[in-house]
Amino acid sequence: MNTRNTIVARILLIDGILLIIIAFIHILTTPIVGKWFAHDVSVETLSHLAPSALVNQLVGILLIPFGISTLYCAMGIRAGQHFTRIIALINAGAVIVIPLLILFLMGPEYLNSTFILVADIIMAFIGVSMFILLLWL
Repeated sequence: MNTRNTIVARILLIDGILLIIIAFIHILTTPIVGKWFAHDVSVETLSHLAPSALVNQLVGILLIPFGISTLYCAMGIRAGQHFTRIIALINAGAVIVIPLLILFLMGPEYLNSTFILVADIIMAFIGVSMFILLLWL
């Protein structure tokens, strides 16, 4: 077994688990974000801002399949299956783009929440680490 494959597989395994954890953080913090908006903004602003913010939080559900497929890719890479590298690269690209889309669509003030900022930083780090590792492979 190739040592490089083993290293990449182990890190992808960790990345997949982290993606699933971040998905659950998004899902569990959805009510908190709604209450936070209701407390900090006017009713008129809330009617425009809250639906997109809550939908964004629920999009965290999409991280679950990315995490699961990254776990499967880790096993495939360890076994030397080359197609799993392509799938993992696609996952990495999507994971890198998600925080950028959040910033672009929601605006920088959305990142004032510590939870959201930490989750987005972790997601960006996971995506970049996956991408660099897969290129190294």
